[in-house]
Amino acid sequence: MIKNNDWNWSEDTLKAIIKNIVERKNEYVEEKDGSDYSLGVIDGYAFILDSIKNELEARGFDFEEWIK
Repeated sequence: MIKNNDWNWSEDTLKAIIKNIVERKNEYVEEKDGSDYSLGVIDGYAFILDSIKNELEARGFDFEEWIK
């Protein structure tokens, strides 16, 4: 657990952050207007989620199982 003055970080904290990123990406997918900007934002979310997934799996986690 990582502690600072206003937040105790744990696996649950990381899961909550990742779930928020997934939810926001899904909202963008629903709201997309076909512009290069909205497509770029969606690609950015996909990129960061893939990066997080790869980092966790490189450390031995099954991402799909872990995030549940």
